[in-house]
Amino acid sequence: MIEAKELLKALIKKASTDPQRGALIPIISALQSIGLDWKLEMIEEDMYNILLPLSSSPKLIVEVHYDVVPPVIEGYQTKEGEENGRIYGRGTSDVLGGVAILLEVLKRLGREFPWERAGVWIAFVADEEKGGKGSRHLVSSLPSTIQYALVIEPTQSKLAFSSCGALEYELRIKGIPSHGSIPERGKNPITWASRFIIKMEEALSKLNTLYKPDIPIQITPLFISGGSEEYSVPHETRLNFDIRIPPKVPISDVEREVNSLLGNDKDVEVHCKLVEEWAPSWETDEDTEFGRFLQKLYREVYNEEPKFKIMESWTDAHNFWAKGIKPVIWGPGDLALAHTPFEYMDIQELEKGKEFLEKFFYRLLEF
Repeated sequence: MIEAKELLKALIKKASTDPQRGALIPIISALQSIGLDWKLEMIEEDMYNILLPLSSSPKLIVEVHYDVVPPVIEGYQTKEGEENGRIYGRGTSDVLGGVAILLEVLKRLGREFPWERAGVWIAFVADEEKGGKGSRHLVSSLPSTIQYALVIEPTQSKLAFSSCGALEYELRIKGIPSHGSIPERGKNPITWASRFIIKMEEALSKLNTLYKPDIPIQITPLFISGGSEEYSVPHETRLNFDIRIPPKVPISDVEREVNSLLGNDKDVEVHCKLVEEWAPSWETDEDTEFGRFLQKLYREVYNEEPKFKIMESWTDAHNFWAKGIKPVIWGPGDLALAHTPFEYMDIQELEKGKEFLEKFFYRLLEF
């Protein structure tokens, strides 16, 4: 029998050698041992989705991505290994732990489970961490009978019926060089970028006061570079930043604030690029048939009233939503730990997640 804990360690090991594709091989190996029908769908060269079309007329799909971010970020190597009831490693929370429990549950249920009656498809998807090409390709080819999606992501096992959207920008700020001891004769792009971040925080604070969202609009500077060790006001600075946009906040209002601040200083040349297309927030009604189903299941597994959250990050669920499929996000793990050197998965939460998923499939027979 496949054990989720050991499978997770194998997934981490492979993903550490090739973050985009490494986990693909152990997933295929596990599926071959299970014996369920599956197929590879090529997105582009060396990029594949794995699809299990288990019903002729599916009502919903369970989806999880298998790619991870690199094991070394800013020179910091991710801690790996098992310690104090936790499994450490890149992708443990985001989202190889979810991959591992899904594979173990599929093994437990096997070929004899009445998959046709369950009305479900399953997909292991590539490229969530980069451009979302995997889920975009997936939703374009799904049958029209699919109404709902359970997207496995780290939510601390809470149910996320909504998600923040995002705007991500790249700025190249042209300054005016001067000797470092006479900065007033130049125009320092690093200083300009620092002030821009502060002004942007102030502008977003006003929008938070106006809309009072459940989770605040927030700017996150992701990358800043420029200058040298020479005693000189820099010629150019690059600034990348992301703005988290919660439900009920118009994304156009946020973009307007950005454009307003970018246009205020005519002494500095700023080249602005929107890194991705708009990613608006979304909300799925908790009172849909699927929503009530999940809440009932939550009570049964966790023995308490359902806990809800807003998903803070872009996920593949955005592409399902754009296609008209109603997504809900759920999964073991803590998103705040993802993309850090100390990412881990709590083994107890992993085991409870396995119970949730197994009962999920059984309850689909009555759905």
